[in-house]
Amino acid sequence: MATLLYTIIGMTASASLNCAVRREISPCTCSPHGFFANTIEVKCEQMESFHQVVDALQDRFTPDYNIWLTISHSQLLDLASQSFYEMNMNIKTLKMNYDNLSQLPVATFQNLPRLEYFSASENRLEEIPADMFQHMPNVGTLDFAKGNLRFINGNTFKSLQNLRHLIVASNLLQRIDADTMPRTLISLHYGHNNLTTLNGTLRHLDELKLLFANDNQLTSLDDELPLASPNLMTIFAQNNRIDHLPVEIKYLKNLDSLFIHGNRLKSFDGLLARSSQLTKLVAFDNEINHLRRDEFAEAERLEDLQLAENKLTNLNGSLQNMKGLIIANFSYNLLNEFSLQEVTGLRKLRILDLSHNKIEKLTGRMENLVDSGSIIYELRLQHNLLKSLDGTLMGLNNLKILNVAHNMLETITPDDLIGMENLEHLDVSFNKLNTLEELSKTFLPSLQSVNASYNLLTTMDKDFHGLPVLCTADLSNNMIRVLSVDLVSQTRCSNHGVPNKLEIFLQENPVLCDESLPELVSQMESFHTRLIGIAHCIVPQQIPIDSPIFMQPPIPLLKPLLQPQIPMVPAPVMIQQPSIVQILVPAPMMVQPPAYADAAAGMLQPIPSVQGIQDLQQPPIASPPQIAHIPQQQPYDELKYDAQPEPAAESETLAPPPEENDIAKIITPTTTTMKTILEFKNIIHDTYSAIPPEVLPMPLDKAQGIATEPEEPPETQQDQSVNDDELEH
Repeated sequence: MATLLYTIIGMTASASLNCAVRREISPCTCSPHGFFANTIEVKCEQMESFHQVVDALQDRFTPDYNIWLTISHSQLLDLASQSFYEMNMNIKTLKMNYDNLSQLPVATFQNLPRLEYFSASENRLEEIPADMFQHMPNVGTLDFAKGNLRFINGNTFKSLQNLRHLIVASNLLQRIDADTMPRTLISLHYGHNNLTTLNGTLRHLDELKLLFANDNQLTSLDDELPLASPNLMTIFAQNNRIDHLPVEIKYLKNLDSLFIHGNRLKSFDGLLARSSQLTKLVAFDNEINHLRRDEFAEAERLEDLQLAENKLTNLNGSLQNMKGLIIANFSYNLLNEFSLQEVTGLRKLRILDLSHNKIEKLTGRMENLVDSGSIIYELRLQHNLLKSLDGTLMGLNNLKILNVAHNMLETITPDDLIGMENLEHLDVSFNKLNTLEELSKTFLPSLQSVNASYNLLTTMDKDFHGLPVLCTADLSNNMIRVLSVDLVSQTRCSNHGVPNKLEIFLQENPVLCDESLPELVSQMESFHTRLIGIAHCIVPQQIPIDSPIFMQPPIPLLKPLLQPQIPMVPAPVMIQQPSIVQILVPAPMMVQPPAYADAAAGMLQPIPSVQGIQDLQQPPIASPPQIAHIPQQQPYDELKYDAQPEPAAESETLAPPPEENDIAKIITPTTTTMKTILEFKNIIHDTYSAIPPEVLPMPLDKAQGIATEPEEPPETQQDQSVNDDELEH
């Protein structure tokens, strides 16, 4: 063994030395083959002519070396002027790619008796000369892919008695003469052409194992496949116009994989019932509307079944004999009911996809939890019409991923999730759930994430008590107004045994606009929980005016209340991004006519302009109450909340809030209150600093020292006509 190893190393070293001292082959290059001994790879790229190639390589290598020659990205307009025979070397592999070839001169390729691999792909060839291969008797692989071939005549490959692999994919083929292909072929690639028929070219290919006929315009495979071939294992016939399977397919005893998707099949017609060696069937995007009960009677080795995007309304017990089934995809069909009895006994089934159907009801509850035989770890039921799970999932004890999003679920009961001790991810988003309280009655010791966004949740109290290791909870886009600290009191996030923080996403929930939010954030932090979200909180305003006009909301007047001074932070220290941001939004302004203002003693009128002052001097005219809605035109002011801060230094002072009388001078006619609502946006900040400064959480109406600088809103033309002195007087 050692002697053989030294011999191979010696041959490789010899080949390397041979290349190292042959600078005269420039601009071509060479290197020893990394696997085959006594073999040299020679590359000639961007050559100006074929004469340059011959001149560089002629008599440069002895016949003892096997040469793998590649000529690419070159201009070979003089290809017919010389031949490869003149190079006087043992060419085993010849690749001529990206050379813009439109024809192959026969004389150029004469006397290549040892050539085993020839590729002329990525050119502009329109035909293959009939006598091209008379002097290449040992060619085993031909590659003419990605050209402009339109037909192949019957004599083209007649002299190739050792041809094993033929690739003519991605051409413009419209016709192939009968009896064109040598009987020795093992793999044949007709894909990506314009063929409407295979013209019986496969009938005699008993050695064929791999067939590519995909992406053509075939309407039928009748009388095309090798009859009772013992070797054909894989057929690629996808993306054609085939509307039925050929009868010959049931005689292919060793058929392993069938790709027939993107066609017009309406049924399998029971032709796959005896396919005992079939392991993969891909038939999505067809028109299959029915499965026989014995459709796969002997397909016990079938592992991957892809029947999505068809017109199935039921499975009719057709899966019962697929003891080896691992993946089953029935998404995008017309199933309106599904019984779990369809998969009972399929002990290897891992993924069951029933999404994007019209399932209104699940049936077939697995009563025997011990002998259910199910080890499904992912069940996809999203985008259906389920209103309840009815406890039918009982028995799926190995389930790890359950997706029932985009249904019409109104409640989840403890029976729906009972026994799912391995469940890790639960998605119930986009339903009609108004509570998750039932989760507290079910113990899910492995659940790491739950997505309950886009539901009707209003209160979260003890809902997570049965989820001891929960790490992510998406509760965004609900109506949550009450969030109790007791929610997370019995939960501690754990990733593979390592403690971490539970993250709760609360975008678009009223609770983020509550005045007690800072206290809630602090309490949640003590339970290793982080609340995350962006809230747009409405600030409604009401002023009386003498006519129902539209006015710019006096948002600048809120500035003294909402613009505390930011604590000084040393420049080198990075501020940790907040997990919750509140953005104040001006609400439509409530406007009342002056007749009702007279009834309220001491109420002042707004002074939007000089013209407005003159209008106030006129006697009021009684009129019914009117409400004018003011369109939002102001940029948002932001208030950010995060965790409990460190005590501020004694030397640091905050700007005092404005005096009460000063505020009255400016905004006497406006009353400002905080309302819950609006829009949140999911943000997760992973950046942090070594010593992050923290900001003291406070209610909005008492915020001091915690807000970023709010932007100045653009003033209206009406506001600009009044200066500060006029407002004061």
